[in-house]
Amino acid sequence: MAIRSTKRWVTVSLVSLALTAAACSAGPPGAPPPSLGTVETRVIPASVANLPLTNQDGSTVTLASLQGKIVMLVPFLTLCSDVCPLTTGNLLQVEGALARDDVASKVQVVELSVDPDRDTTGRLAAYARLTGASWDLVTESDADLARIATFFGFTFQKVPQDSPPAVDWLTGKPLTYDINHSDGYVLIDQHGRERFSTGASPDFHGTLNPTLQTFLSDLGRQHLAHPQHPGWNPSAALQSLSWMLGTTLVLPN
Repeated sequence: MAIRSTKRWVTVSLVSLALTAAACSAGPPGAPPPSLGTVETRVIPASVANLPLTNQDGSTVTLASLQGKIVMLVPFLTLCSDVCPLTTGNLLQVEGALARDDVASKVQVVELSVDPDRDTTGRLAAYARLTGASWDLVTESDADLARIATFFGFTFQKVPQDSPPAVDWLTGKPLTYDINHSDGYVLIDQHGRERFSTGASPDFHGTLNPTLQTFLSDLGRQHLAHPQHPGWNPSAALQSLSWMLGTTLVLPN
């Protein structure tokens, strides 16, 4: 389940080819418009950049260790049955576009768990295997999550589980609580500065990964059919990444 963040925020034809060529000739991509989110320049302090994050492989990474790449930092939890599966679905499309345009090595997607008490390394690894997520899924201590959330404006809150409770997809046991959390993502540049942020909910289009589809609750299926607004989709994310990379990215056909 998610709550709205309070953070700032082809068939190819000759005509479309001409438009693409015109866009390319106009110079590097411009900054994303306010309708997509907030452009900013905030240096991430060492007290946040050096916090240890453990990915699904058991390796420790920090935001500081990822300098040199653009980082797309996205809050989520593996047991979310509302919008997180849609977020992961969007990220699968973004990763596909980055790989097709041969810039995947320049961008690091990081899904940051807001449920570190349950999102162990093993659970993150299982989620990655089931969904095809090839980027970093990270967990951290409760204290470090609080520090990261405070700086980036992420919100999260433990709430009672619905009745009847949802079932853990990994263990098959009933869940005892849920996490309400903010959506969206932030983009961090190669120098470790936050440059863009949005609190929009995922707006998924296309065919959702079958495993992600099974994770959805009734509410999640409603949001799949009728996305919340404002919403972010892969095209919007690629527009923001294009600006930061200085090259135009588009979704694969």
